[in-house]
Amino acid sequence: MVSLFPIKSLSQKARGERAFTLFEVMLATVISSFVFAGVLSAYIFLGRGLSRQLNAEGLESRTRLTLFYFTQDVSSASSITAQNPGTQVTGDQMTLTIPTSTTPNSVTYHCDWSLGASNGILERSVNSGPYLVLLNNISSFSLQFFDAADNSITAPSSAPSSPQVDIKQVCMSFTTIAGYGPSGNLSHFTMVSPLVVLKNKAMLQDPNSP
Repeated sequence: MVSLFPIKSLSQKARGERAFTLFEVMLATVISSFVFAGVLSAYIFLGRGLSRQLNAEGLESRTRLTLFYFTQDVSSASSITAQNPGTQVTGDQMTLTIPTSTTPNSVTYHCDWSLGASNGILERSVNSGPYLVLLNNISSFSLQFFDAADNSITAPSSAPSSPQVDIKQVCMSFTTIAGYGPSGNLSHFTMVSPLVVLKNKAMLQDPNSP
C-alpha cells in the first residue's frame, strides 16, 4: 500500500524539534527580568501609596476627635489658665474651668515633649485624672490666645496664680506625622483650628474699672 502522507526524514524531524539556543535563553531571561521588575515596582508603589493613604486617614480621624474635644471644652469654659513652660513660642498647656450642675470640672490640655522634639503627645485630663492621649507623634504644637477684640495675647512663661481675665478666644494648631520616611509611607497632617470663643465667659471689661 502506498501512503498518501509524506514521511519526514529523521534529519527533518531533528531540525524541526531542536532546543533553544543559549542566546535565545539569555534573551528570554533578560525580557522576563524586565517584566518582573516592572510588576514588582508597581506593587511596591501601590503598597506605599495605600500605606500613606491609611496613615493620612488615621491622622485625620484623630484630628477630628481632638477638635471635637477642644471645641466642646473651650466653648463651655467660664475661665482659662494658660501656661508655656518655654518649649514653644506660644502656649502648650492650658486649664479650663467648665461649669456643671454641681462642682465645676477642671480640664487640662498638655503637650508632652519628653520623648523628643518630633514626638510630642497631646493629652487631655479631667479633674487631674488619668490623661487621655488625643494625638501622638506631634512635630509642632501651639495654643494661641485672644481677647474679645481679636487681639493676640502672649501666654505667660510660668503658670499664673489665677486665670487670665483677658482671654476670650483660643486657637489650636499642630502638625502630626505617621509612617516612616525611608519606607516611603510618611504622612504629615497640619491643622489650624478656628477661633473658639469661651461662651460661658462674660464679654470682658477693663479689669481696672470699678
